Amino acid sequence: MTYPFLFLCLLLWIPAAIVFALRADLRRPMGIVAFCAVPFAFTEFLFYPTYWEPRFLFDLVHKIGFGIEDILFVTGLGAMTSVAYPTVFNKRLITHHQQSSSVIHRALAVTGAALILTGIVALAGVPMIWGCVPIMGLMAGVMVWIRRDLAGAVLWGSLLNAVAYYAICLFLAAAVPDVFELNWHAEQFSNIYLTGVPIEEIAYAAGAGAVASVFYPFIFSMAYRTRKVKVAGYTPK
Repeated sequence: MTYPFLFLCLLLWIPAAIVFALRADLRRPMGIVAFCAVPFAFTEFLFYPTYWEPRFLFDLVHKIGFGIEDILFVTGLGAMTSVAYPTVFNKRLITHHQQSSSVIHRALAVTGAALILTGIVALAGVPMIWGCVPIMGLMAGVMVWIRRDLAGAVLWGSLLNAVAYYAICLFLAAAVPDVFELNWHAEQFSNIYLTGVPIEEIAYAAGAGAVASVFYPFIFSMAYRTRKVKVAGYTPK
């Protein structure tokens, strides 16, 4: 396949599209998290070609440092990871309480801190695929330290998204034989694979799941609650 990264991006959007169609209440969180993830598409130069070297549409990675696929990837991953926990555990979002800072200030603080830490890791010469996971874990940890009620969402969101992304990678590997060997340079990093999938990919998904599962409720002062399901004409109170 000529564009395996593009194919991976499209695979990411499949579960996101299904949830978008079935859960109207989660569409706003999906959209906002996906939008806030866009700046991280511009960090492709920190991964390419050191960690991986897939082919990009119009060869944009060599012209501007990132590609259309990067935007599709971070938005698709953001959309998927932001709703995995409430979808699987049948949760809805309700107003929690008003925090002292404004929504804009909280959003800028979290996103800005992540970008600053990314810059520090890059300047320190740490491979970004190793540095980004602790950064995401730290950001998730800070949000949970402020909002202890979101601890379960972080843990389960991390696990669910690692499993979901791993399944997507397995499908990618089945559809495109040797895709990781040909496009990733994982042998220069941990050189650890889980049935052919680089462990770095799974760790990245776990970190993204941890952050995205709590980003929206933290920023907008929302809390997860179990949805009431109407069965046979009866809605439990």
